[in-house]
Amino acid sequence: MKKPLLSAALAIVFLLSYSIGFAALNQFTGNWKNTDPNTRGLTTLVISGSANALKMHAWGKCHPQDCDWGEVDAYAYAPNVSAPIDPSAQAVSAVYTTGFSQTLVIVTPAGKNAIRAQVYTRFTDNSNRSNYKATYAFRRQASLAPMKPLPGPIPMPLPAIKEDCLSFNPATTTVRNIDGRWTIADGNHLMFNFGDNKMEALQALKVIKYYRMNSSCFVGRPDPSFEYLLVNGKAPQGSMPGEDCVSFNPNTIEVKNIDGRWKIVDGSHWVFDFGNKEEEARTAFAIIKKYGFTRSCYVGRPDPSFQYLRK
Repeated sequence: MKKPLLSAALAIVFLLSYSIGFAALNQFTGNWKNTDPNTRGLTTLVISGSANALKMHAWGKCHPQDCDWGEVDAYAYAPNVSAPIDPSAQAVSAVYTTGFSQTLVIVTPAGKNAIRAQVYTRFTDNSNRSNYKATYAFRRQASLAPMKPLPGPIPMPLPAIKEDCLSFNPATTTVRNIDGRWTIADGNHLMFNFGDNKMEALQALKVIKYYRMNSSCFVGRPDPSFEYLLVNGKAPQGSMPGEDCVSFNPNTIEVKNIDGRWKIVDGSHWVFDFGNKEEEARTAFAIIKKYGFTRSCYVGRPDPSFQYLRK
């Protein structure tokens, strides 16, 4: 357990060595909002208390509302061992721990009514995901609207996702019979194969046109374990009459290994199965979080020929 503490201490020492001038503890206490409204990481910080009883409360980006990381003990740092904390604090740190990661948050001054948060996330679940660092700028807020904690594990900022998508035009997309197989195509671009099932091909085309989907995306080509469609880079929204959908909560889903198979689950509900492809399961998990999908929909169950996700 000494290694994470040592790493945290080194990071704080490094940041302190580059601090300019003195701050005070009241430079850090208060309600803070990320200056980037489109951030996918920390959105809100509340730092409160005194030098001997400091607390940090954090929220991270989630859909449909931000996720509450909770309140933990925080620690202020003076420029040297003899300096008093309250009038000369130069940094504040806190550590958030989940069942799969440990995240160190280090806050330093960034001007009048502004702070900077350096966030170091280290994965502890042997998933082979890379530890990563992120930096966020915050402005002081006059007040903070009450925020209710969401159930389930504490979500942490997700690494950048490299998505694999192909664009198409829903207005020119049609169903065609090619060599005896019913196919959805956009010009010469063959997108979905339905074999001899013309009715399911027509139903899938109806879905595409209803939502105006114009991107088909994959995880794990050439044999994808997960597929989804987007509308101008966003999740499809609405409710098509007669569609077959199963709902889930993107705030409570988890990646779990069940009997040797990697799955995305929502409580006892198995949502997606990835077999032995752990990395693809975790990529799909991040994609669901990014777009806030809440429903997995099908054409042709129990053996669907077409599947899509929507909000």
